Amino acid sequence: MYQVLARKYRPRNFNELVGQNHVSRALTSALERGRLHHAYLFTGTRGVGKTTIARILAKCLNCETGVTSTPCEVCPTCKAVNEGRFIDLIEIDAASRTKVEDTRELLDNVPYAPTQGRFKVYLIDEVHMLSTHSFNALLKTLEEPPEHVKFLFATTDPQKLPITVISRCLQFTLRPLAVDEITVHLTDVLQKEQIQAEQDAIWQIAESAQGSLRDALSLTDQAIAYGQGAIQHQDVKDMLGLIDHTIIYDLIAAIHQNQKQRVSELLMQFRHQALDVSLVLDQLISTLHELALLQYLPDLSLKYSAEINKKIMQLSQMISAQDLQLYYQVSCKGRADLQLAVTQEQGFEMCVLRLLAFRPLQANEILVSATQQVQQQAPQVNVQAVVHNVQQHVIDEYSAEESLLETPVAVTQQNIEPSSDDFLDEPILDVIETNVTDVTLTENSDQIIFDPASEDALFDLDESNDDVNIVADDEPNSDDFLFDEIAPLNLDVETTITEQLIENDSAVVEDDLFLSQEQMPIESVQPSINSKAELIDEPVPALEQSNIQQHKAAVEVVSNQNSNLMPQDILRLTPQQLEGEWTIEKWEYWFRNSALTPAVQELAQQGVMTGQIDGESLFQIPPKYEQLLNQLQHTLEQALKNEWPNTHFQVKYAEVEATTPYSMQNERKEKAYARASELLHAESAVKDIVQNFDGELQNIQLK
Repeated sequence: MYQVLARKYRPRNFNELVGQNHVSRALTSALERGRLHHAYLFTGTRGVGKTTIARILAKCLNCETGVTSTPCEVCPTCKAVNEGRFIDLIEIDAASRTKVEDTRELLDNVPYAPTQGRFKVYLIDEVHMLSTHSFNALLKTLEEPPEHVKFLFATTDPQKLPITVISRCLQFTLRPLAVDEITVHLTDVLQKEQIQAEQDAIWQIAESAQGSLRDALSLTDQAIAYGQGAIQHQDVKDMLGLIDHTIIYDLIAAIHQNQKQRVSELLMQFRHQALDVSLVLDQLISTLHELALLQYLPDLSLKYSAEINKKIMQLSQMISAQDLQLYYQVSCKGRADLQLAVTQEQGFEMCVLRLLAFRPLQANEILVSATQQVQQQAPQVNVQAVVHNVQQHVIDEYSAEESLLETPVAVTQQNIEPSSDDFLDEPILDVIETNVTDVTLTENSDQIIFDPASEDALFDLDESNDDVNIVADDEPNSDDFLFDEIAPLNLDVETTITEQLIENDSAVVEDDLFLSQEQMPIESVQPSINSKAELIDEPVPALEQSNIQQHKAAVEVVSNQNSNLMPQDILRLTPQQLEGEWTIEKWEYWFRNSALTPAVQELAQQGVMTGQIDGESLFQIPPKYEQLLNQLQHTLEQALKNEWPNTHFQVKYAEVEATTPYSMQNERKEKAYARASELLHAESAVKDIVQNFDGELQNIQLK
């Protein structure tokens, strides 16, 4: 007769026990030293070995070779225990004998000596099911039983036991088994059974068992029957109704990258497959938890296939830690609200849409203004036509006297293609050559969509190329006039327009484009996973009247030295050969082009590195950064050793008298600012606006 795997492969000694080493070690030591307690309490979830350990202990106590931790398995007592017919092992199901009368009947037989073995062992399973009167009747005997009696209790719910019972027992809490432990055991069992099985299928069964070895063996029996004698991964997924991990990873990636069409396709796929959305949401939350762990424990061994391992590692590198925490919190809140929704499908889909709606803007993402109308032809010569002729996208807002520019227009760092050729023939920027290719104006659309994959982009999203964005703005309450992306400086010029301009050009204003916060969509520009974009947010102080002369002098100096350089060229680091001795230039070039996090790079620029590359290296940094460096030193040291294995990294906390990368970067920024200001002031379009409309440039910023 066929015997199920859970019974056929039940461990018969402590050596065969899977997991629970803390329990087997304590019991083995007690048996070998003869320090035996009279009552043991085994707690834990289902299928982790409570009853099995109790039977092994009963066999160890009664083996005819003596009390031992390694029963012989051949004597009549051992065979009788294995076959469930040992008369002095009294197994009681407390769930079916809860009355106090049953307990009294049991206690009446306690004083009598064992019939066959050395000890009379009472194994009470699910002991928490006993009534209060039964526990009270058991207390006295449990505290001082005869020497030949041992009590073994097993329960899945120890909280229901009276504290008076627990205090009279040695309690052992059995933990749920790890997926690795169950996988190894299932592999061994299937080899003995000579059944072919895919490793991914075994892992899936082990994970679905949720720490219960009995559940895992039962699922294995079911999978063998379902697969007609073999265990296939796809069969296991179909049998258990599981969700493919790849779909969850694709959903997270699509949400993070703002791919609304892809999210829509995945939601429709969930509908068509009629999946249990609560399980899908559980898997989503578990995946977010695993991604967060991988960011802090990158060496965490993954238990998936090579393809899934690659995807999850890419995701952990793509999504920042704070974004993961936000996604996790929103998903958990959605899981709690799932029962409040009209249907679970509705609750799940709203949770996904909430993740998409509240996803943070990434460093490489910007707002794109909505437009009510795209004019294909400009009427007369006006400012809009001028800026279009500079080969830039212009969105100007004119309105009545009380109207203001409500929302700043942010534009992607890409090249622009004008929507019409009917503009002025005279170019505004003769100095700058641009390649205009990458803007698509969608017909009857209120969005301007930029192609992030274009090879003709004005700027590379790279830390070594500090892009320049110059903004000159006026008083906040004046009517605003906006220029976007004057090539390739990416110039945003906001200047004051007097009421005279509004009166003279009122006819032109009506055809211009308007902005409103309600029509302001978010459009995502997605780079590759390893792209790094550094955004310099700190504004350069406004040019006050007192330092105008100083600024003009700086402009003249920079103009003489860097007359042919653009601001981004000034900010770009000179490539270095990373060998030999460390220099300040080599140190800065290495860490700014490394994969270090911004926090580590921020610390690295405050100090200097001396010594040999791929050898003895000494990093000197002021003492005020000691606490921060203590937390991040391992990351910096590991990055150096990954690049140069022979590196011996040391830290010295002392004030740095030499030039630091931080000061060098500030010097480059000042030069780039002066050069950008020079180009901006020399631009004919700006000159015309300043002269004709009494405008002035203020608060120029580098971005």
